[in-house]
Amino acid sequence: MELFVIMAIEGVVVQSPYVDRSDGRFVLVEATGAGLEVFRQRRAESLRHLIEELSEREQHAVQVGLPALALAIQARPSHCACR
Repeated sequence: MELFVIMAIEGVVVQSPYVDRSDGRFVLVEATGAGLEVFRQRRAESLRHLIEELSEREQHAVQVGLPALALAIQARPSHCACR
């Protein structure tokens, strides 16, 4: 079964009705709200695993720096759908 079909059945993507066939794509796929939540959860899991591999000192530095990083992310333009 095609990956798109599996993901569509799971409700994480939909086929966009807006397709410009002149650019060579057969379909344009968009993430659903549920799909974005899956992405966020997997991203958080990945970061958690990476942080667990750091030394205690490095983990502390990450913990101290996270508030500043969060502010910087919130201040950037919202052109990315992954937020």
